[in-house]
Amino acid sequence: MNDISREDTAKLVSAIDYSDALTVTASETEVREACRQARQYGFRAVVAFPQFLAVLVEELAGSGVLAQIPVGFPCGGTTTLVKCTEAEEGLKRGASDLDMVMNIASFKQGEYQKVTEDIEAVMKVAKPFEVPFKVIIEIGLLSEEQKITAAKLVKDCGADFIKTCTGFGPGRATLHDVSLIRRTVGAQPGIKASGGVASMEDGIAFMKAGANVVAMRRFLVEQLEKLAWPKRNG
Repeated sequence: MNDISREDTAKLVSAIDYSDALTVTASETEVREACRQARQYGFRAVVAFPQFLAVLVEELAGSGVLAQIPVGFPCGGTTTLVKCTEAEEGLKRGASDLDMVMNIASFKQGEYQKVTEDIEAVMKVAKPFEVPFKVIIEIGLLSEEQKITAAKLVKDCGADFIKTCTGFGPGRATLHDVSLIRRTVGAQPGIKASGGVASMEDGIAFMKAGANVVAMRRFLVEQLEKLAWPKRNG
C-alpha cells in the first residue's frame, strides 16, 4: 500500500459501490453496519437485496451515499414485466441507484433484439426517477467477441454504466476486460468493475484501466483502517 497515492485512494473511495451486505445470508444488522461504514468513508453507494431497501434508505438519508438495489439478479432470467415491477417498486420506495442484469441466456442465444427490448423497458421505468442505471453483462460467461457485442449493445441502449459481473457467477473483473470494454465504447458509458476486486491496489488499477465505479467488500475497510484514512461524522 506504500505505493498508493492519497489522490488515488481518495478517487477510489468516492467511486466505491460497497457490496459487503450483498450476500445470500446478510442480516439487517450487517446491512446497517455496511451503511455505517459507507457513511464514514463517503463511498458512492451501498448495495443490498431489495428486502433491505428500507434499511438502506433510512441509514443513508442525507449522507450523499446512494441506496442501490439489483434488478433481475443474479441471472437476468426473469421476465421483462418482473424486472420492470422490481425496478419501479424499488424506485418508489427510495432506491437511488439500479444495477440490472441483462437476459444472459437470450444474449448467449444471439437474441440481441430481445435483450435490447428488455433493457430499454426497464430503463423507461427508471427514467422519470433520474437515477444511475447500470447493466450487468456477466463477462465470465462471454467469449471475447461476445464481450464486445454486449458492451456495444448496452451503450446503444443508453445505459449509464456497463457492469462486468454480478459476483455470483463465474469469472471476475479483469484489467483486460475493463480495458476491452473501454476501447469498445469510448468515453461513455461508464464502467463498473465488479467481481473479485480484492484490494485497493486492484481497485485503483481498474480505475486507471477505464473503470469509473468499483465494487468492493469489507477488505477495503480493513485496508482503509490500516491507513488511518480519515472518517466523516456519521
